[in-house]
Amino acid sequence: MNIIEELLRLFKEQLAENKASSRVIVFWYDTQSEERDLGAIKQVLHNEGIHVWELNENNLFRTKVLLELEDKENSYLVYAPFAKPKDEDNFLIDILLYCGKFGEFQADEVAIKMKELRLDNLSVRPLIEKHWSFFKSQKRVAKFKKLLPNTPNPDHVKQTMLAVLLNAKSIHPQDLLKSVIQFGGIRQSNEVFLQIEKYIDSSLFFELIEDYFGIKPNEENRLFSIMEHIVFQHYTFQVDAKLLPGTYPSTVPNICKVFIDDWLKSDKRGLLEDILNELERHWGVGYSVEQYTYQAFIRCDTFPVIERKILDALCELFITETVVPSEWKGILGVRSKSYWYKTRFHEEYELVEKVLKFYEQKTLFEKESPPSNSAKWYENYTTQHYVIDQLYRQIYVTFVNGTNLDKYEELMNRVTFWYEVKYLTILSKYTDNVLDKELIAKWKVSGVVAQRHFYSTYIRPIIEGTRERVFVIISDALRYEAGQELADKFGQRVNAEVKLSSMQATLPTYTQVGMAALLSGKITDISLDGQVYVDGISTKGIQNRNKILQMHEPDSIALNMEQFISLNKENGQEYIRGKRIVYLYHDNIDAVGDSSKTERYTFEAVESTIERIQVAVRKLTGTYEAVRIFMTTDHGFLYQTSEVEKYQKADGVKGTIFDSNRRFAIGTGLTVPEGAVKVSLDYLGLADIEAVIAKGLNRFTAGGGQRFVHGGAMPQESIVPVIEYRQVKGKARKSEQERVNVRVSSIQKVITSYQLVVPFFQEEKVSSELYKRTLRAAFYRNGERISNELTITFDATGDVSTRQTEVVFHLLEDRYKTGDVCLLRLEDVSGRTTELYSEEEFELKLYSI
Repeated sequence: MNIIEELLRLFKEQLAENKASSRVIVFWYDTQSEERDLGAIKQVLHNEGIHVWELNENNLFRTKVLLELEDKENSYLVYAPFAKPKDEDNFLIDILLYCGKFGEFQADEVAIKMKELRLDNLSVRPLIEKHWSFFKSQKRVAKFKKLLPNTPNPDHVKQTMLAVLLNAKSIHPQDLLKSVIQFGGIRQSNEVFLQIEKYIDSSLFFELIEDYFGIKPNEENRLFSIMEHIVFQHYTFQVDAKLLPGTYPSTVPNICKVFIDDWLKSDKRGLLEDILNELERHWGVGYSVEQYTYQAFIRCDTFPVIERKILDALCELFITETVVPSEWKGILGVRSKSYWYKTRFHEEYELVEKVLKFYEQKTLFEKESPPSNSAKWYENYTTQHYVIDQLYRQIYVTFVNGTNLDKYEELMNRVTFWYEVKYLTILSKYTDNVLDKELIAKWKVSGVVAQRHFYSTYIRPIIEGTRERVFVIISDALRYEAGQELADKFGQRVNAEVKLSSMQATLPTYTQVGMAALLSGKITDISLDGQVYVDGISTKGIQNRNKILQMHEPDSIALNMEQFISLNKENGQEYIRGKRIVYLYHDNIDAVGDSSKTERYTFEAVESTIERIQVAVRKLTGTYEAVRIFMTTDHGFLYQTSEVEKYQKADGVKGTIFDSNRRFAIGTGLTVPEGAVKVSLDYLGLADIEAVIAKGLNRFTAGGGQRFVHGGAMPQESIVPVIEYRQVKGKARKSEQERVNVRVSSIQKVITSYQLVVPFFQEEKVSSELYKRTLRAAFYRNGERISNELTITFDATGDVSTRQTEVVFHLLEDRYKTGDVCLLRLEDVSGRTTELYSEEEFELKLYSI
């Protein structure tokens, strides 16, 4: 509603009432004429056929003549730029009276504006009148209308005016405070207040904020003081009073804490970071933290210096080997909810968490007895020892590729020393022992699939028993621990069934014989130039491998993986149309590791390979609707980041050598230098050909790099993964709900304190069949959140005792009615969408704030 609309309404209503007349006369005595833009009004009325006649002290008689004698046909707005005279003094009173009840327009702009803004509360009028200049701007009024709540009171009007002036997203005190700080900082010189003061007293802002956060006013640098009090309440929740920088009281500490927590989750959190950094310096928190042990700050997450203290403490415990993994797993679980953990220190935490798991495995390994036979040696590696190799690789990549991790160099050196000097050395002794006792004469571990039986064990049954097409990805040097990581990643896909198994690779563990073993047919010979033959055909090159595959299954093809997945669907279909078996070869790890110039990037190559195979599987299942995919390799590898010691270098093998590298030689008439052993190839049916491999961690003094090696019998080289991936659809498809179940395990759901602990129980352990579940939790009343909001991940893999989680909630201080019900709402955020998981009713019995 505005002035022009109201004028037109009066003209229309007077015309409807006075049906005997075809014209309308409306008087307007305007006491605010100095501020009036009459031109715009004239233009609109002119378009409606209405004339505007302006009164003054000298044209009263002329006006009477015009309206009663000269022009009796047209409608007029008689505009008087002065106050309406008393009736007895009004020369035109007769005309005004016969115009009826719709004959006078009263331009009470305050009333009109209140009507426009849906402000029916009369107590609001004085506030509008006092701040009338604010409402002159249509832009301000438009935003005011959007932000003003229903049935507003004077306080709502003040807050809405502040929200408009501050460009806040709502009138809530939290948003008003954020906006002030966003546009001007926390100093008293904040220029935002100059904008506020033009239209409204800035003390209204301070009173509103201080009242909401339960803070007594401090006239000296008032805004800075407000933030001190709020941040102090966040800091004081989990810290002993003796560590605090002073006293900054609030009557509603939970509201203060939740405000900081919520702000740190918003896209404007950088502003709060600056404030927290400033207060950390202002209060000397760093000095205070240095005076006490890390235990005093375990649950405090206000300042970044606390994360630094905890990380430094953990690093020192690692170095002194006094860390207790079970204790620190709990500590890091608490820290993982910290803002600084997720932002400034995420790389450091990623590193130390992996090192902690490494130390756990280290402790288990050091308590272990030597394996009694080859089967136990094999089992130990595939169930436990591989984790050490996997963690070391992940630690190394995190350290090398991370930023600002130089401070962990000593820790990295200690991890590397134990891994390369202790772990690998002990494992090499175990390997040499089972090799000498069982495996030299016959390279066969009981109950284990041999690599040369890959095709007959995994591929042929599918081809003979179904009409499915089978894809086989063979990635050179994809060792078992990397295969396990890859299988775990695939296992998280809801449309996949994934199984990881293992094979005993051919010995020596090198590319030519390993690749040959994975083909259909049988290895029949190795020529003088090192070429390996299957069924009399050389296995060198993809074309020859095609021939071998097609001897057993005509509808087969071998391709380069990267080249194939780079094709568009039409071109790719040309290659595989009608094919039952598709072998895809990938060479990244071995290509990088086998060169002395690039071998230092071996672990990075593993990371890249895991990523590229995932890309390939997505392309195969998406573009080509693949259902069955196998992933395996020709051999694994050993990798040491440090220089190889002299005692690990053996003299080269002499004789008629068909092929060799730093860990093996194959041929006839071979010598066996110290630090090496001759192994039989009878298991391949090659009795006339000899093989010599380096024992333990030894390398022959051959050309090329010394850090990346393979060819020997170490489990990292000779135990290889087989990943069976099956795409599932329809009813067989796994759903997002196949996750562990979680329940609130409180016996009595009654809230008697503004800070309460809620226990959760994870009903099943995480497994290959049941995935972890992540829930977002908060208390709600009448649809509004009344507590902090927490994200909790339930990923325990242990027994019942390890699957209980306690979470602390802070209720916003308010006068809740005793007996009222609130809801603990749990939302599942595990997948791509957010879904309501459950709601639990709690009864409120809070008697005071």
